[in-house]
Amino acid sequence: AKECRSAVMPSLTHLNFRDYDRVYEPSDDTYLLIDAIGYDVDAMEQSEVDGRTLRSNMLQSVEIGCGTGTPTVYLAKRIRGKREETSSNNINKNCVHYVTDINPDAIRIAKATAESNGIPAEDFEAIQCDLASQLLDQLAGKVDVLIFNPPYVPTPDEEVGSSGIEASWAGGSNGRVVIDRALPQIARLLAFPHGVAYVVTVDDNYPEQISQTMDELYGIKVVPWLRRRAHNEYLTIQRMAPTRPFQ
Repeated sequence: AKECRSAVMPSLTHLNFRDYDRVYEPSDDTYLLIDAIGYDVDAMEQSEVDGRTLRSNMLQSVEIGCGTGTPTVYLAKRIRGKREETSSNNINKNCVHYVTDINPDAIRIAKATAESNGIPAEDFEAIQCDLASQLLDQLAGKVDVLIFNPPYVPTPDEEVGSSGIEASWAGGSNGRVVIDRALPQIARLLAFPHGVAYVVTVDDNYPEQISQTMDELYGIKVVPWLRRRAHNEYLTIQRMAPTRPFQ
């Protein structure tokens, strides 16, 4: 796993304590996630040469389980800033950022986060649905960046599936119930060969099994990209990239 500088968070001053009663408040996992995205955005110039990481002319991103929308808004701001910095005609000016959440309050709040940070409404689409179910046909094989901070906390399986704030942390057995449902969707959505997914895990999720599953079933290479201790657990960003088209 790599070391990187801390990313600058989008503004969340439009939110209040009542909002955080309804959606997951950004925490250590959120910060690590945007640090991982920021690391690759910083490397974008090199990526234009060798294709190793993000493309500045990306067309679509998807965040599954968006909560406040912080990671996607961070990505959108960085991509827009990169475009303005380079003034390149090769950088797509209309990257559409899709966010999903089963919690209707998260959809409302994510839209407000985008608006408060200057992201045009036409570039940010928030959809209430289970995982990415409503985007699978539309965006299959077309997603440049996929972001997923799943409910990874091990809990009894019966706690999984709420449409409230509990959905942001209750992960079932080994914290894997929701993660395992999302893996085939991630594989289906990622563009080949340049699509990249950033997925948060903890060691209790048995990430080596996730890596093996993605490789064997979908030809997705999984690399532990950034890792950091948070209280009594280690958080890792798993970076996923396809080695072949989805089949």
